[in-house]
Amino acid sequence: MDKTQISRWFNRLDSRPAWQFLGILYIARWSLIIPYMIAARFLFTEGQLSAVSASKLSEINPILLFCNIVVLGPLLETLFECSLPFYVLSLIHRQKGKLPTRSWSFIIISAMLMVLSHPMLAAIIPSFITGFCLAYCYAHFAFRGFGYAIMYTAGFHAAINIIGWTLIVFGSNT
Repeated sequence: MDKTQISRWFNRLDSRPAWQFLGILYIARWSLIIPYMIAARFLFTEGQLSAVSASKLSEINPILLFCNIVVLGPLLETLFECSLPFYVLSLIHRQKGKLPTRSWSFIIISAMLMVLSHPMLAAIIPSFITGFCLAYCYAHFAFRGFGYAIMYTAGFHAAINIIGWTLIVFGSNT
């Protein structure tokens, strides 16, 4: 895939209605994460794969765990990893002109913040991919307004985290 094809793919993605945009981005993210997760089982030890074991998390009240993993975590991470860098870059770009619609500098900075907030060797690649998708989502909706950007990005993140919550609460030995 060359640069023009990638740009066309993003242009087509951006032209979709919100639900299609989110659905395609969600599927694209999982299509990159799942092969990595399979390979990681052979490349890393169990301790390297998880900072906190699922068995310890499963001892926490499922409702409290849900609130933390599916509600608070995505909201706080969206504020820290997306809203803050978007705001700072907006201030910088305000002096130079308008922030570009697809600000790759914002997307990369935001993805790197996601990596820094998940400091495990095995989590670097999936954290970057997830951070990239979250930042792209945020940038896409930011021009509609701050509320839209927060709502769609935190919702997108919650839809990712609910898979992990489900596996923790209902068990997965694979």
